[in-house]
Amino acid sequence: MNKGRITVITGPMFSEKSGELIRRCQKLIQYGRKKLVAYKPEEDQRYAKDEIVSRIGYRLPAISIPRQLTADITAKILAETADADVVAFDEVQFFSKPILGLVEELAYSGKHVIVDGLNLDYRGKEFGYIGGLLAMADDIQLLTAFCAVCGSPEAVFTQRIVNGHPAPLGSVIMIGDSDDYEPRCRCCFVPPHKVSAKGSA
Repeated sequence: MNKGRITVITGPMFSEKSGELIRRCQKLIQYGRKKLVAYKPEEDQRYAKDEIVSRIGYRLPAISIPRQLTADITAKILAETADADVVAFDEVQFFSKPILGLVEELAYSGKHVIVDGLNLDYRGKEFGYIGGLLAMADDIQLLTAFCAVCGSPEAVFTQRIVNGHPAPLGSVIMIGDSDDYEPRCRCCFVPPHKVSAKGSA
């Protein structure tokens, strides 16, 4: 019987979280001969509707599902993955609270569950239910990006941008890309409540 496991890949935008998830999944399929089912939020169609796509071009077939995970949807996922060895979730921070119980149940069922997602939102606060997933994870990979301001390879924050400047407080969930967000290190990150004080610093 397969041993259940939970792997969480996290970090800021532009740290290639999706790429790392795809790379791990492809290795498990090709070399481990594992059967895999992957999911992504249906609202995220920046690159493809039925694939997880990384910014550097890695691709993995995936099923789009709503962010709000109802009992019917979770039951459907459990049925679809009954014969799978590995179950992957992209952009896991967008899913509602039932993602915690779903991931846990999949792992207890002997699946290797691999998820990727932002650990912090643009405010520098915990994003969605990623904290609960990190707490139950068997292993965690924290990725960093290159800071868009100083070039440091230690960017751990995602800065929301409006007209080239740090954004003030607004909606937490806003799916966007390089026109709306950039990675920043702690020294260059400006949280929304400090925007008026630091301006465009």
